[in-house]
Amino acid sequence: MGTVSPAATVDGLDPATRFISAPRAASRFWESWLREQGIPRVPARRLVGQHQRLVVVAPHPDDEILACGALLCAHLAQGGTCLLVAVTDGEAGTAGTPGHDAVALASQRRQESAAGLQRLGVPTEPAVVRLGLPDGVLQDRAEEVRAQVAALVRPGDVVLTTWRRDGHPDHEACGHACAAVCDASAVTLLEAPVWMWHWAEPWDTQVDWTRLTGVGVDNDTVARKLHALAAHRSQLTSRSPTLPPVLDSALIERAGWDTEYFFTP
Repeated sequence: MGTVSPAATVDGLDPATRFISAPRAASRFWESWLREQGIPRVPARRLVGQHQRLVVVAPHPDDEILACGALLCAHLAQGGTCLLVAVTDGEAGTAGTPGHDAVALASQRRQESAAGLQRLGVPTEPAVVRLGLPDGVLQDRAEEVRAQVAALVRPGDVVLTTWRRDGHPDHEACGHACAAVCDASAVTLLEAPVWMWHWAEPWDTQVDWTRLTGVGVDNDTVARKLHALAAHRSQLTSRSPTLPPVLDSALIERAGWDTEYFFTP
């Protein structure tokens, strides 16, 4: 992930309501509540057909795993193809901590991303395009994100990115940029909540729960997803003696759910 901070006002809602701090609801409570709501749970092929290309637009290294690592595995297993658009190299992941070196961290995170994708079975060539845009300020580069994604998307693709109200400013910027691309090209857009589970509570009125769809994940795929996430060591170790890892225990627990959730059209 990149730096975690309040979201900017991009949809008329108060960004303070999407401020990311400690989770408001425990991972196990979310799982129980989602089951009780009867959220539709479908096979991966219902969201991405075998002959469609899945284009994953990841704001930072590791977002492709947190957002849709299991869906990626399932789509490749059915003979599908994919393209990962890595928007930033995540160089701001430890910004503000002693010894932070943006260049070294970017290099490390690219290597972690490649290792994680390999563990998921995603070929790094030619299935990965790295845009190298600056981490943490994508809202200022939204038009560039939109243009570069538009140049890569083809008719028939399914585009998947982070949700437009996810709380992290880079996640929201990618969500809005991809929504604009998909609206203009009549391409299907799937949006994955990543940080939403931290700032939201069950029944939160900022979340359109009717648009949420789950994809079931078997035990073997859960294990592969967690193994891929473990490659991102820079995000799983403490940033300083007083700062915990970016990927906290709640995120890791959610990565092990037996369902991945997406906002569908």
